[in-house]
Amino acid sequence: METTSKKIEYNQFISNVVKSLNEIECFGDLIEKSEEKVISPLNEIECFGDLIEKSEEKVISPLNEIRLEAMSNNMTLKTIVNNYEDKLNQIISDSDKFYLVNAGRMNHGKSSLLNSLTGQVEDVFEVQDKRTTVKNKTYQYNENIYFIDTPGLNAHDNDDQEAIKAYKKANIILFVHNLSVGDIRKEEVRDIKTIISCFNNIDNLVDKFVLVLTGKDAIQSKDDLNNIKNKVLLDIKNETGLTGFKVFTVSNTTYKNGLKNNKNKLIEHSGIKLLHEYIDSFIMSSNSEIQDRICERIDLETEKVKDKLQLLKEEKTEKLKKEEIVINEFKSRINDILSSRFYIIERANDRLNRCMDEISSLRG
Repeated sequence: METTSKKIEYNQFISNVVKSLNEIECFGDLIEKSEEKVISPLNEIECFGDLIEKSEEKVISPLNEIRLEAMSNNMTLKTIVNNYEDKLNQIISDSDKFYLVNAGRMNHGKSSLLNSLTGQVEDVFEVQDKRTTVKNKTYQYNENIYFIDTPGLNAHDNDDQEAIKAYKKANIILFVHNLSVGDIRKEEVRDIKTIISCFNNIDNLVDKFVLVLTGKDAIQSKDDLNNIKNKVLLDIKNETGLTGFKVFTVSNTTYKNGLKNNKNKLIEHSGIKLLHEYIDSFIMSSNSEIQDRICERIDLETEKVKDKLQLLKEEKTEKLKKEEIVINEFKSRINDILSSRFYIIERANDRLNRCMDEISSLRG
């Protein structure tokens, strides 16, 4: 009987333990569910926070782009204005300068001619039978007159670009052709056409273009010299349309000999003195023309700047319209987010309160 009683008590104990375990398990499930109820709204709040953060990023990012774009526009405007001021300063700086520029093929006496015009015994510009002038070389003849020795055209593409820079600012261009070569070559015709292209039209070049025929000391008779000269003039007229320009025949060798040996007859015979006198008179008569040309250059640069500013204004106006649309869209999105924000927080707060009440009751 005692054994049976103990067995019953044992079974009852086991039953109570199992019941307690079941209750604990149920309580654990309840706690877990309650925690889920707590965690869920917290997660919602956290997710909402992430949403707000991402939305802010989406708003801030385009706003930053707009700010950068505005800064870029300001920099562009500043660059245009600064470049314009620099250009005007350069034009004004050149206003009292006269540029005499040579042109023509290699080994036709271009550099030698400028050396003769300097009136110095020692050469200012390098003279050789090979390609030595690859950059424009400038010599200040006096206070406001500059001689520019250009590379021979068609020797190299870079040489051509260098020469063209000088042609565009030239007040007078001495195109050099060596009489010993005879007729003008096709390459020289192309060179003259290149020079013409640097001016708005051929009429603007006529007064500035001077044909200088060098090497006259190598031509035995006056008739031969005139025949070559006339043929050269005819070919230039027929091939380029350029006519009515001044022509001089000179000998650099004769002039140098006369200068070194102090022989005026050789200097007179060289033809350099006549050319120099023409250049001097041309400079005196071209002062008003130079001023007109400066005004034209200023007007041209001003028109270019106006066009650039107008284009920038149109681009900026179009961008502002697009930016306004973007900003309004984000304003709308922000308003939607803010309007839903309080509802979500309020709902999450209610759920938290209910969960806390349930937990409190379970603990009690």
